[in-house]
Amino acid sequence: MEKSIGFLGRVKGHTYDTIYDLLFTTDRVIAIIVQHPTDVPYRFGAMELFFGGKLGKQSDRLEMKRVAEKRRRLYEEKTLDELAVNHRFNFEIRYSAVTSVEVTRGLLRSQLKFHLSGPSISRRSIHFTLTKDQVPNARHLIDLVLPLKIQEK
Repeated sequence: MEKSIGFLGRVKGHTYDTIYDLLFTTDRVIAIIVQHPTDVPYRFGAMELFFGGKLGKQSDRLEMKRVAEKRRRLYEEKTLDELAVNHRFNFEIRYSAVTSVEVTRGLLRSQLKFHLSGPSISRRSIHFTLTKDQVPNARHLIDLVLPLKIQEK
């Protein structure tokens, strides 16, 4: 029976404005989308033309925050399998496909990187950008679920 091991919230995905929550289980990591740039359509008006996008971004940020909070409330009611397929941007990383994991802490950014390989996966890596405060928790969770696959840097 699959059980939840831990949670790493608000990590950045493919781009800086794509936010995921990572749910670590006994079998996999489930990446649950919290915020995506397509959640709020971009509006380009006269203010943005003359003053840049910062003025328009304020209202967009509030709307994106509301969408993220609503999405998180809906996720609380789901099973692990439902979480993995509930949204088109959600995905899972099966531990059986992981060849190695890196948790790096740099001056400009820290990362959690999964290196994958398998019959249906050509060699690839999936990385998430972490805040410096998230690095110890990420390292702890990786020590719990994939201790033999940690790649030291």
